[in-house]
Amino acid sequence: MEIDRIHFYVADAVQMRDWSIDRLGLQALGDRSDRHTDTYLVGNAHLLLSISSPRAASSPVANYLKLHPPGVQDIAFRVRDLDKIRQKIDRLGVKILATSNDQPSSNFDRSSWVRIQGWGSLEHTITQVGATDSDDWRSRVMQPIDETIIGIDHLVLNVAAGELGTASAWYKNLFDFHVQQTFNIQTDRSGLSSNALTSRQGKIDFNINQPTSPNSQIQEFLDANRGAGIQHIAFKTRNIFQTVDRMQQQGLAFLPVPTTYYSEVKTRARHSGVRSLTEDEWQALERLQILVDWQPDSPQALLLQTFTQPIFNEPTFFFEAIERRDMAQGFGQGNFQALFEAVEQNSHRHRV
Repeated sequence: MEIDRIHFYVADAVQMRDWSIDRLGLQALGDRSDRHTDTYLVGNAHLLLSISSPRAASSPVANYLKLHPPGVQDIAFRVRDLDKIRQKIDRLGVKILATSNDQPSSNFDRSSWVRIQGWGSLEHTITQVGATDSDDWRSRVMQPIDETIIGIDHLVLNVAAGELGTASAWYKNLFDFHVQQTFNIQTDRSGLSSNALTSRQGKIDFNINQPTSPNSQIQEFLDANRGAGIQHIAFKTRNIFQTVDRMQQQGLAFLPVPTTYYSEVKTRARHSGVRSLTEDEWQALERLQILVDWQPDSPQALLLQTFTQPIFNEPTFFFEAIERRDMAQGFGQGNFQALFEAVEQNSHRHRV
């Protein structure tokens, strides 16, 4: 099982398509329109994003935008045995929204798939490996000299307080995900509990958060999103310094990091035996506002990450850039306090 594509519902798909090309360095791969919806596909050799906006009030995108701000509406997966998943869907009583048998195939989508209701308003389209059109679209990619994004590291779903266990069980039962890590974060202003789920093949990391305080940044997302939803997607990169520098030059706004963070993390690094960062890299971390984390028993395995400003008008969805050195594990729990402070102080600035 692996991620096939991410589907956004927005008010203006052309604007987000152009923004994804200009800011993220993705490529335009195709488009289609029907009587009520326009859809554009952007991506590279490693990921695909679908972006839809309404042409008429009858569009499902228009219905979605009456209930939620723009955001991720569908996380699509590819599986080796679609029939086996269909049987599990039927056994668990999961709601089926549509199947490929319900509508004629087209040049835009000739795949075999089933679309189901996920958690909250989130949906999941599940396609058969070998019967998906994603490889056709990837074949259209013009390979750049230096790709900024080399895949999706993980996705994060925010759910209401008290729903973490139930939501985690839903994804475990249906997709055979398992919990590889749990953690709790508490700052002076915020708190969260999180389950980090992963697929059996290790190709999908799907984290679920719930708030543990009324003023949590997770609760702010839930209020602004008017329900559960995808909070952010983390992009893998081989060199986060080059990636963030290029994206900043292209006009992508990132969350500023509290000024005390770097002096504190350098002190912690000295005490922990972190020696793999050069002085130039320490300077680049601060200049580019990149966070660094490690596990006490493996200080050479560094996790480098940073987060964009929310990309829509509401303080909801954002992207993350992440580099894992020496197979660093985890999701930067040691950075969450700095992240929470930055998100809470800057959630209403620098929108797309």
